[in-house]
Amino acid sequence: MPTVSRILLVALPLLILVLPGEHAESRPAQMPGVRLLEAWPDVEFKEPIDVTSARDGTDFVYVAEQKGTIQRIAKYRGSGAVPRPALFLDIKSRVYAQSQGGLLGIAFHPEHRTNRRLYVSYLAENADAQLKFKLVVSEFRSNGERADPRSERIVLEVPKDSAQHQGGGIRFGPDGMLYIGVGDAKQEDSAQNPRSLYGKMLRIDPTATAGGRAYGIPQGNPWPAVEGVRPEIWGFGFRNPWRFGWDLQGRLYAVEPGTSGAESREWIMQVKYGSNHGWPFMEGTRRLKSPAKPKDFVPSTFEWVRGDGGGTAGIGGTVYRGDRVKALRGKYLFGDYMRGELYCIDLATVGNDPQTQRVVGQNFRLVGEVPEFVGMGEDDQGELYFCSNDMGIIFTMAAGNP
Repeated sequence: MPTVSRILLVALPLLILVLPGEHAESRPAQMPGVRLLEAWPDVEFKEPIDVTSARDGTDFVYVAEQKGTIQRIAKYRGSGAVPRPALFLDIKSRVYAQSQGGLLGIAFHPEHRTNRRLYVSYLAENADAQLKFKLVVSEFRSNGERADPRSERIVLEVPKDSAQHQGGGIRFGPDGMLYIGVGDAKQEDSAQNPRSLYGKMLRIDPTATAGGRAYGIPQGNPWPAVEGVRPEIWGFGFRNPWRFGWDLQGRLYAVEPGTSGAESREWIMQVKYGSNHGWPFMEGTRRLKSPAKPKDFVPSTFEWVRGDGGGTAGIGGTVYRGDRVKALRGKYLFGDYMRGELYCIDLATVGNDPQTQRVVGQNFRLVGEVPEFVGMGEDDQGELYFCSNDMGIIFTMAAGNP
C-alpha cells in the first residue's frame, strides 16, 4: 500500500509501458463509452481505504475508513435522493493509523446472510514485543445492520518490523476461502523464506480451527504438511500484495508496487498456486539481483515504469462483472495511486505459457482520474466503486463519455 499523503498531483507525467517485443508507449488513450462520477454526491468519507458488499441481497455497500471505522450505505442508483452512510463498525481504539497503517481491508463471509461473519484486517501496535507492529486479521459478527466491536475474534497476527508494506488485502475467493496478502519485511529476502509469512499470499479457512490455530488450512493448499514451510502459503515472492481480485475464469491477479528510481516498475501479476512470484530478485521483468539458486519465476502479465521522474504506485485490481458499462464488461481495472489514474486492460489475450503470457498494448486504456486511488470493490450486481483516499470520495462508473 502506498503511503497516504495529503498532496494531490496536479501534473501527471508520461506513463511508459514495458511490453516485451514492443516499443515503449506514452500514456494510454481514453477508453470510450465510460465516465466516472461520484457515487454519493455531497457524502464525504474519512480517508476511505476499501469498499465491498456483503452479497446478502440487501443492496448495501460498506466503506472502510483508514482510521478504523466502516460505514454502511445504500448502493449507487443513479437517481433519486442520495442516501446517507450509517456507522457499521468502530475499532479506532485498536488501530494504528499512521504511515501505511490503519484499517486495511474488509471481507464478508460468503454465507454472511446466515452466519453474520465478516473479517477485517488492520495494523496494530505490538505491545511489549521486539517487533513494534502487527498485522491483524479478525472476525466480527453483525446483526445485518451493525457489527459488534465486542465480538472480535483474532484469526491471524503477523508481527511486523515497520508500518510499511503491510499488504493487508483480504478477499474471499470463488472457492469460499479467505485470501490474505502480506507485505515483505526488512529482513533480507523475507518474501522467499518459506518459514515466514512475509511477502506471501495466504489461503485459510477462517471458520475452522486446527493445530492450535484460530483458522484451518484448506484442502488444496500447496504445502499443507511440509516441514519448514508455512501451510497457509498459497504463493510467495511478493513485495506488497495490497489489492487483488479474480477474473471471469477464476484466475487471481494482483498489482505489485515497485521500488524508486527512473527504471522502477509497477506490474500486474497472475498469482499462481505454489509459485515463486520473483520478489526481491525480480521487479516485473526487471532483474534486481541474482538468487543463489535460480528458480522459475512467474512472469509479469503487464508492467509500466516510472519514466521521467514522476511517481508511480500500482493498485489492483479486479475484472468488471457489471452491466452498467457494456464497454468494460470482462476487462481488468486497476490504477496508479501516485498518478491518480484508473486504467483498464483486456486480459483475454494472456496465454498459459509462462514465457509468452503478455497483454498487448493496444488493449490498455485510461478510464479516468481518481486522485489518491487506493482500492476498489463491487456491489452485489458487480458494479465497481473506487476509493479516493484524500478527497474522501467514492467514485463509480456509468456509460457515456467523460
